[in-house]
Amino acid sequence: MKRIMISLIAVLVCITFVAPQVWAGSKQRHRWEGVAIGVGAAILGHSLIREHHRHMREIEKGRDARWCPPPRPHREGRWEKRPQREGHWEKKRIWTPETYKRVWNPGHYNRKKRWVPGEWIKVIDQPGYWKKERVWVSHR
Repeated sequence: MKRIMISLIAVLVCITFVAPQVWAGSKQRHRWEGVAIGVGAAILGHSLIREHHRHMREIEKGRDARWCPPPRPHREGRWEKRPQREGHWEKKRIWTPETYKRVWNPGHYNRKKRWVPGEWIKVIDQPGYWKKERVWVSHR
């Protein structure tokens, strides 16, 4: 697929460069239409760019003129320390027991060819597992 696409693009590029200029017509035929399109595009592009830059200048002016809180005065003396909690975090392994769900076991014959009536039985839904948990241990 990639080779086909590359081949098609190469063929199209070759055709556009090799195509005779006769297909385009005379050079003078659409000159003034091209000039009008170019001038219109230049005017439109200039107005869009100028408007964009004017908007940016207003934002920058507003950024400088906005109100700011006064700087905080320097506190003399020592800073007051926050009271520290005494203790630390530890990771402990905690066993999470398995969970069960009740399932209907329909009646059936066992290996000795005796009929066993249906009953509700417990089946493990999720097996038990170890989980690491952060626990706060205080020093008090």
